[in-house]
Amino acid sequence: MTIFFLIFLAMGSIFTIAIIGEAIRETAVWFWPKVPCTILASGVEEIDDDSNPYQPSIHFSYQIDGRDYECHEVSRGESSTSNYDSARWASDRFPPGSRTTCRVNPDIQNDAVLEAELPWIGFVVFFPLIFVAVGGGGIYAVWKGLSKFDTSLSRESISQKARQGKNIGRKLELGIGLLFAAVGGILSVFLLILPVTRLLAAITWEETPATINASTVRSWSTDDGISYRADVLYEYTAEGREWISNRRSFFPMISSGYEDAKATVDRYPEGSATTCFVDTGDPTRSTLDRSFTAVYFIGLFPLVFLLAGVGLTAHARRSLTPSKPDYPPSFDQSETDSGVRQLEPTAGPVAKVVGMIIFAALWNSIVGIFVCQAVKAYTNGAPDWFLMVFLIPFVLVGLALIFGVFYTFLGAFNPRPKLTISPAAPRLGTKLQVEWSFRGQVNRIESLEIVLEGFEKATYRRGTNTHTDREAFASIELVNISSKWEIVRGSTEVAIPEDTMHSFTSANNGVEWSLYVHGDIARWPDVEETFEIEIQPLSRERLLP
Repeated sequence: MTIFFLIFLAMGSIFTIAIIGEAIRETAVWFWPKVPCTILASGVEEIDDDSNPYQPSIHFSYQIDGRDYECHEVSRGESSTSNYDSARWASDRFPPGSRTTCRVNPDIQNDAVLEAELPWIGFVVFFPLIFVAVGGGGIYAVWKGLSKFDTSLSRESISQKARQGKNIGRKLELGIGLLFAAVGGILSVFLLILPVTRLLAAITWEETPATINASTVRSWSTDDGISYRADVLYEYTAEGREWISNRRSFFPMISSGYEDAKATVDRYPEGSATTCFVDTGDPTRSTLDRSFTAVYFIGLFPLVFLLAGVGLTAHARRSLTPSKPDYPPSFDQSETDSGVRQLEPTAGPVAKVVGMIIFAALWNSIVGIFVCQAVKAYTNGAPDWFLMVFLIPFVLVGLALIFGVFYTFLGAFNPRPKLTISPAAPRLGTKLQVEWSFRGQVNRIESLEIVLEGFEKATYRRGTNTHTDREAFASIELVNISSKWEIVRGSTEVAIPEDTMHSFTSANNGVEWSLYVHGDIARWPDVEETFEIEIQPLSRERLLP
């Protein structure tokens, strides 16, 4: 485990150092002295890079100590782009013959830039820092877990360690939820909100004649093979000036298969006349197509991460917020054997739905990559039959997970049970009173069953693998009724056997007690909730002879 987490730590550290170094290099430009300069020429040039073929070309001159220098760099950051408009907007800010200032490297006088940009790349450092946190935190957790564990059976040490473990897990859940919400929110803005907003605004844009200057299928190598994209460069006239653009839609340009890219190029052959749509308030903004196509549905995918993050964050915050003071931890005080305690389910309906969505999305995203490769090979006339047969069980599991999402979603509308126990901290050999009630349409429940269950957990190593077994050692039926009036609300009492084991948690073993509630609903997902309870050891009076 140390080696495993060390790999995460090393990878994250290497990328973190590289990104910080690049951010420092870009930040240094802000401290270069400003010098007056003259723009000699500006425009957009095409470079030999099909993934980002356009970049602003600005030629400027400046003078230092009576000596003339010329340079072409706009900024230290990457200036090439796949969007012709972005390169044109950058060049239009520096018209030929205009006077401005540039920043000159004090150590190399023929090294200058027109602008000092914010080191945006520095914000990317948060992604490798996730690997650093996982690696460093994992190593810390591994070695801390190897420290000597206090095996005392006192209620204070056992329950305190258990609560600390749960709090760490809930804080980790909160962090993951915030990360998912942030990533989902940012992607939703760029892939859903902005494209759809611009698409709606383009409804009022003016239809304008245009000429196709160039129509090319661009290709470049990626980790997944060769990517293709149709690049259609068109020219139109607005407000007495000729403009050039390559925007075809408002969805960010993405790669596609060769056949799709070729079809688009055939639709807009070079030299042909067509129409585009131009913003009447800003002639620099135009598009060839303003219709709503299936590609815009891709923008819905980040909503999965956003909703999952919001759900995890809400569940974690609710779990971390104490609803009432915990009962006193003393083994001897009688207050631990009195009072009433309202139980919370181990997982609420939102957490279940979010968890199922995350698992289904991750599983189908990974399987989908291989399915796309299999489909691509089949359409290209070279089917990989072994891969297709191999993927069948994984695809079936993915379909079952999608069904599970809908099933869990329907179950979220079920009546929700509410359990209260007395005493708040029951002990072995004592009686436990359980009261139940429901929120929602309880009349849908046809039968109700409540069972007190005890489980023993054991973690052990088998070779190089770690296994955890969970086996029930106690199952006591408290309620099994079908009367509508009794299901709505009621109470029961059960004696906790004193010859069983109390709750405890250690590094490799543990005993858990819970109340399992099952409500049968015809032709609908059943009510199934688990409420964890903590059973205390025998009282001192029972232990003493």
